[in-house]
Amino acid sequence: MDRRAFLQGSLASVAAAALPFEAAAQAAQAAPPAFPPVDAHTVWLIGDDALPDPVAMSARLATLAQRHPDVRDRYQEQGAVAELERAFAALLGKEDCAFLPTGTLANNVAVRILCGEHRRALVQQESHFYRDESDAAQRLSGINLVPLAAGRAAPTLAEVRDAIDASESGPYPLKIGAVSLESPVRRVDGELVPLARVREIAALARAHGARLHLDGARLLLAPPEFDITAYAAEFDTVYVSIYKYLGAPFGAVLAGSRADIAEARELRHVYGGALYQGWMPALLALDALPGFRRDIAQAHARVRELIARLVAAGKARDRSVADHSNIYWLEMEQALAERAFTRGREAGIRIGRWQDGRIPVYANTTILRRPLDEYAALFLG
Repeated sequence: MDRRAFLQGSLASVAAAALPFEAAAQAAQAAPPAFPPVDAHTVWLIGDDALPDPVAMSARLATLAQRHPDVRDRYQEQGAVAELERAFAALLGKEDCAFLPTGTLANNVAVRILCGEHRRALVQQESHFYRDESDAAQRLSGINLVPLAAGRAAPTLAEVRDAIDASESGPYPLKIGAVSLESPVRRVDGELVPLARVREIAALARAHGARLHLDGARLLLAPPEFDITAYAAEFDTVYVSIYKYLGAPFGAVLAGSRADIAEARELRHVYGGALYQGWMPALLALDALPGFRRDIAQAHARVRELIARLVAAGKARDRSVADHSNIYWLEMEQALAERAFTRGREAGIRIGRWQDGRIPVYANTTILRRPLDEYAALFLG
């Protein structure tokens, strides 16, 4: 064997073996400070709520079950499930409401009912229904989804009119059975579809015999001046999540007319969503619901005051969209945002990362856990 080749190969092997250790050392040096253990003092300025805590959730559920001995249901009949359904029907101004295990199921059941025999529906291209539900409407119900408003929250009235005309005026006319709107749209900065636009679309759709569904998974996160009941009134069916910010481990509600919700309960079983016991998520959400709108209103006020302080100090510009839900945007220098991110990690306060000149600030109830001065200090030093 060539000694020189052998030595070169051996040295190369040693160097290669050392590379992972070197890379690990460099990564450790560049890594941000460790986030403290999550507890009741932890704050998320990004996201819709605190991360689920299985121990705390279990303890809270046990306490609530002891206080309310008649919570049990049987296949979503009676108990806490029925009480939750009544509460959401009243909140959304609808005749009836059904509990379902997931929002995906709620969307698919609703649009299937609204379409009836006219298996074509208009949707936003950036919506959960179109992009995150594995073509369930097409695969399970034979509904053809026509996407509108690529890269935007809301389709224009002209887009909706053109889509209806193209469908109904072609050589083989097809009626649009339903229009599904997600609002707020998480993929588009959490933007809400304006009520005026909803009303225009609703009037046009109904003139052509189509019905309307609202994917309002995060509807309750809207600012305090937002009229939930008036908004929901424009839709035949409305879905709201109960796990994203109401403390439940899973679940959704679908509200509408008595006839539509009776059909929704039947389809819930057909789709395999009739759980034997649904009282656990229902009880947790039912407990959180009465005070939630008050708390989220306070959270919005806290975020707005924080933004006002940073703008007044010349450290940021408010770049929130006009029809935002609970996501506000701050334009600031990257160095300032990164210092705030690091301070936040050390203090147990999660902050969104700087990207394209701005950072998001979410209004959620965890912001109420600490004084406003602590959040301002992250940015102002």
